Amino acid sequence: MKKKQNRKDFPSFEKSVKACADFPWDSQSPEPLAALDYKKECALKDKAFCQFLSESGIRLKPKKIIPSPKPRNYRTTTKRRVFLSQNGIGLGFAEPVAAGVVAKSALEPEEHQEIYEYLQEVLSSKKYSPLAQALNWLIIRGNYDRQFLIINIFKMNSGVVKKLKQLSEELQKNKLVIGAMSYFDPSRSEYYLEAEKPNGLQVKHLFGQKLLGLKVGETLMRYSPTGFSQVNESMVPHMVNLAEEILAPEQEDHLLDLYCGYGLFSHTVGSHCQKVTGVELSSDAIQSAREIAKRLKTGRHMKFYSEMINAHLVRDKFDFPSQQELMLLDPPRNGCEPGVIAALAERKPKRVLQIFCGTDVVPKEIKLWQKNGYTPKTIQPIDMFPGTPNLETMVLFGK
Repeated sequence: MKKKQNRKDFPSFEKSVKACADFPWDSQSPEPLAALDYKKECALKDKAFCQFLSESGIRLKPKKIIPSPKPRNYRTTTKRRVFLSQNGIGLGFAEPVAAGVVAKSALEPEEHQEIYEYLQEVLSSKKYSPLAQALNWLIIRGNYDRQFLIINIFKMNSGVVKKLKQLSEELQKNKLVIGAMSYFDPSRSEYYLEAEKPNGLQVKHLFGQKLLGLKVGETLMRYSPTGFSQVNESMVPHMVNLAEEILAPEQEDHLLDLYCGYGLFSHTVGSHCQKVTGVELSSDAIQSAREIAKRLKTGRHMKFYSEMINAHLVRDKFDFPSQQELMLLDPPRNGCEPGVIAALAERKPKRVLQIFCGTDVVPKEIKLWQKNGYTPKTIQPIDMFPGTPNLETMVLFGK
């Protein structure tokens, strides 16, 4: 029986950063590096990442970290958990806060803080008590000049619906956000936006724009506010250019874009390929990808499917592999499902680019690719999450 690989077999990147740091570490802070000079932060992460990979048994030396154009105030998706008391609501992160408190972050745009402070004051009034008693999270999404509000609630009744309508009218008057929706989550999940909605009542558009937009070069992409998007919008153009440079697509290539979301890489990197197949679990994201392809008139050579990505899907449902196949993977923080990497390697792609948003899983999945005949050619860390002990990492694999 084969021994199951365990993430505990590998060191933690955060522990490596702590070990290399020469200042007191605040373990309670979600952004322990935010007060550090940014050049020093990048140097610290460079040193820690090299140490982390070496201790994990990865011999290939990584390239220098690509810094973020916005090292602070960069997060375009933010959230606050709602904590209710007799005196009103407080808006915090993981730990409870008192009524009247709105937790601050050096990593978020100032406009977000202004919106949260407004919402805290309004929703603490007796007028909005029915809605305040139903709140899980308040979420802001968008870009640096326009924000969209998502109101995550755990119960729905006539009183809540009435107050959502009244709040929408006030929000339209003050013009702090370009639109809003309610998101019904009776499970009170720790995850503020689940991937799939169980029924048609979960999401209700309240007012304003229904889609968010992101432009990379000349390519405009519009997607659902509930779909995944990168939290550091300032890095997205650099990330796309880097993916194109590393993967080096050619006109005769077929791109298999897994965990594709609304098609960020399909519609950019994939525009150089003869054929693109995008796969993503979220049906909302896939609908956005199809609408973008329709508007860009690329639907003939780009196809998008909503499927759970597992070994069965790869082996039994994908088209017969082309000798000109490229792969791009951007899985969740915990990496690919068991068996997926082995099944993908069986297709014998020319090159594979995997994007890791969870640094701790990098060594484990590099070793899985190596076990299945592919070696890392380039390891490029990207500072997608300044102020935190996290990195985004691009790894190019070849036979």
